[in-house]
Amino acid sequence: MTVLALLNEGLTAHAIGSRLHISERTVIKHKENLYRKLRVHDRVTALNKARTLGLLPSEPPV
Repeated sequence: MTVLALLNEGLTAHAIGSRLHISERTVIKHKENLYRKLRVHDRVTALNKARTLGLLPSEPPV
């Protein structure tokens, strides 16, 4: 959920890794798992589906 929320803020895998003190590769693996669980293939679709499912606020951050 933390990685999903940071993706929603528009951060890159590198920036998310820096913020969470994990490697960029670990972030990429988390993204792959999120995409698989949401049954999507890209970031925009993942964020839209997460909003639809109530996992993220309905409005993207400004």
